[in-house]
Amino acid sequence: MQQKSWPMGDVMTSGNGAGIARIPNSVWILALALIGWIFYAGIATGGFDFPIERMPWSILVPGFAGFCFVHSVVMLGHRRAVLLLILCTTFAFASEYIGEATGIIFGPYYYTDVLGPKILGLIPLLIPFAWYMMFYPSYVVTNLLAEGHPVSQGTGTAWILWICALSALVMTAWDLTMDPIMSFHTCQTGTIDCLPAVLDEKVVGHPAWVWTDGGSYFGVPLSNYRGWLLTAFVVFLAYRLLERRLVHEPWPGGVSKVVAVLPVLGYGSMAFIDAWLGNPKVEDVHLISPFAMGIPFLFAAFTLFARNPDMPIWPHHTA
Repeated sequence: MQQKSWPMGDVMTSGNGAGIARIPNSVWILALALIGWIFYAGIATGGFDFPIERMPWSILVPGFAGFCFVHSVVMLGHRRAVLLLILCTTFAFASEYIGEATGIIFGPYYYTDVLGPKILGLIPLLIPFAWYMMFYPSYVVTNLLAEGHPVSQGTGTAWILWICALSALVMTAWDLTMDPIMSFHTCQTGTIDCLPAVLDEKVVGHPAWVWTDGGSYFGVPLSNYRGWLLTAFVVFLAYRLLERRLVHEPWPGGVSKVVAVLPVLGYGSMAFIDAWLGNPKVEDVHLISPFAMGIPFLFAAFTLFARNPDMPIWPHHTA
């Protein structure tokens, strides 16, 4: 289905028939300048030396994951939302458990106690929900990039394979900055004896997980990103193949621009956090997120507001 584009400066009509003035070019320029400045400020400061274990992970991860689930219920309907949650957390835990136990998916690593209680003594309880809290925003961002709409419209198998590959790239972009920060420590590659039982920021940092053999990418093995791409692709593929069998049942007003932009902003906020709150000891890692995540974020937000003339801006009850 071909998306109709509207030239800058025209007038759009919302889905409920009310005319709304098109957003002026000056607003887009100012927004882009503001976003650019926020990224630049984070990069220029080199990030804040904020100990990882002081981050309230037990609040941040469940809170954002809860938001994603509620939002997906509103925009996708409860059947699709529950399916997405179950598939993502199940596949994510399975891949993490197999990966840590064998080292064949992501490379040899293990979790420390920074992220709290562990399932079966290996995987922190927060990890499957951390995958989910990035899976759903990546799904919405990819839909906007590929189809111009926050909810996927394509049903062909070839199209689904392609968009799943793109979705996996959009999601893995987050880990390019996050993993070096979360696994930072000063032990020599191949040795982990210098990690004490109680981690000390002044000595070794506070890694949430440790790559036992190190790696060429800020201490992270490249096999980790192969594992991320593979896991994300499998989850997206399973969900999108099943999604087309379920009726789209959004809440009234669930598919509106103000509602749809929220997970896009969530994805962008992760890019901002990576640029601002990274570990200064991991040099130049702050340069990655503005490009790896910032570009998909900006294009998705622009597509949502500038190329969806039939989507209402504000939620409303349909007749």
